[in-house]
Amino acid sequence: MVVVARMLGTVRRKIARPLLHRLRRPIVLRRIARASEVRLLGHRLRTDPDVFHPTCFSSSRLLAEHLVERPLRGRRVLDMGTGAGPIAIAVAAAGAHVTACDINPRAVSLARENAAINGMSHEVVESDLFSALPDRRFDIICFNIPFYARDPVGYFETAFFAGRSLETVRRFASGCAAHLIPDGRVVVIFSEDCDSEAIVRFFTGTGFCLESKHLTRSLLEHFQIAWFRRPGA
Repeated sequence: MVVVARMLGTVRRKIARPLLHRLRRPIVLRRIARASEVRLLGHRLRTDPDVFHPTCFSSSRLLAEHLVERPLRGRRVLDMGTGAGPIAIAVAAAGAHVTACDINPRAVSLARENAAINGMSHEVVESDLFSALPDRRFDIICFNIPFYARDPVGYFETAFFAGRSLETVRRFASGCAAHLIPDGRVVVIFSEDCDSEAIVRFFTGTGFCLESKHLTRSLLEHFQIAWFRRPGA
């Protein structure tokens, strides 16, 4: 059974996923190239060609769904790299006190617009990771991280590419401890396509322990949602 499972996994990754990607790519490119309005978890979201699309890529939905299954009312949550704001809006609707941030100025503007459309009034700030959040601490920091090892060109690509050595993820992991309350948590989502061991090491190397890891799937792609905490914090 183990051998069969491995063979099926190889077929999925090497044949089925690349075929599906080639079929979907023209459709996705057309959708993200124009501004539109979509719905995610019951919320209206406007899109922009210069901002990570909230529904054409699965990771935003998967992380939002995972978070709202947890008790969030009254928690202070930082949504790092908010993009169009789908995760921040879902978490705010669940009763959390949300701060959302993004390095992309257009994303910040769009996230504020989408928050207002959905009757939310949470804070949205322009920030390169924690640069605009000195001395701020949160119960939960979530990040739909860029997980491809390539240097980004322009703001839009920062949602996908973290640098050749995943520098964005490394800097994020290094900054988290100073922005968490005692017993706070960090949660990130990343695809099977990335160097997952390196991502985990960025956190464990700065004093965090891997508390849990959840496997989830979308369109033949496997994602990991990982929770980290500092022992003794």
